[in-house]
Amino acid sequence: MDLRDVRDLIKLLDESNLAKLEIEDPNGFKLILEKEQSQAITPKRPVPVRGAESVLDDHKKLEDKIVARDIDQEMMTITSPMVGTFFRAPAPDADPFVKEGTVVEVGDTLCIIEAMKLMNEITSEFRGRIVKILVENGQPIEYNQPLFLLERV
Repeated sequence: MDLRDVRDLIKLLDESNLAKLEIEDPNGFKLILEKEQSQAITPKRPVPVRGAESVLDDHKKLEDKIVARDIDQEMMTITSPMVGTFFRAPAPDADPFVKEGTVVEVGDTLCIIEAMKLMNEITSEFRGRIVKILVENGQPIEYNQPLFLLERV
């Protein structure tokens, strides 16, 4: 089971009414995911924010364009594995890890996501060229939000 499978299971648990999910394979690998009891009982309701609908609509339109473009041009969308703050460089006065047009190898650092005062380096899982950076430096980001478009080379 790889990291993407775990992320998908977390998302599935989060969106379901389940409080706990246990998975065990014949090799001895065991995964237990559990929600806080209040989350399992209380249904999620969107927080009303002025203009939120237009932001969500714009985000959905962008996702639709990215998916269509991914299929047409064999592009990869690199998404955020967590909620946090997006940083393009290791320090405010340093050069960014990548720019549009940069060719990256598997394992190259693409950005940092700061979450709960921890700096998490996000690395590339693919070899390719950065076509588009979809978020601004210092911008708050959500789980699974598109960050980069990568063209496989």
